[in-house]
Amino acid sequence: MNHIHKVLESDTDFLAAVLSQVKVSVWYRADPDPNGHLMNYGGIVEKYTPESVKLSGSYFVRSRFEFRA
Repeated sequence: MNHIHKVLESDTDFLAAVLSQVKVSVWYRADPDPNGHLMNYGGIVEKYTPESVKLSGSYFVRSRFEFRA
């Protein structure tokens, strides 16, 4: 089964996720690993800033992780 996801990168992407209440997961990707590792199943975006994203009560640094909707 092929799963398609949207990688959230810009403030506009995060705003759309907030407004649509879509579930967002958190992934760690090292450069040689094309798939990455699921770090947190996440949830609904509660808050975002240029530096961090709050999902289900936990904060994640935007520059360290990939966020997928």
